[in-house]
Amino acid sequence: MVPYRLKVANLEASMKADAAKVENLENRSADRELLLGKVERERDDVVDELAKDREENGKIAAELAQARGEGKKVADDLAQARRETEELKKRADELKQQTEGLKQQNEELQLSSAQVLAAGFDAALEQVACQYPELDLSMVSICNEVVDGKIVPSED
Repeated sequence: MVPYRLKVANLEASMKADAAKVENLENRSADRELLLGKVERERDDVVDELAKDREENGKIAAELAQARGEGKKVADDLAQARRETEELKKRADELKQQTEGLKQQNEELQLSSAQVLAAGFDAALEQVACQYPELDLSMVSICNEVVDGKIVPSED
């Protein structure tokens, strides 16, 4: 019977050791479950954050696409404005040339008018001298004027 008691004592000691191991395993399992819960919560938080980031990235991508479209429109408007500016510069140059031509024509007309006036005055003076040869026309000039019945040089 002693060997059985020894076996029983060994079995009881083995049971206590196994019970301690089971308790240790249960504690470790509980710790692992807590850790697994934390990991799952963190994973869920990261997944939620990732979903939010994807949504935000989608919004940013949409804004970027809109900004690119607006940028293209601005670039097109700028190119059109440059073309119009070039056309306006060309038109301004043409108008300057026309203005210069008109100024030159005006000067030529004024000179021509002055020459015609002088020639007409000389012709009229010749006619008066021919009609009235006894008159002294030496004081008669296109540049003189009559003041108080007398011929005087013009102040201009």
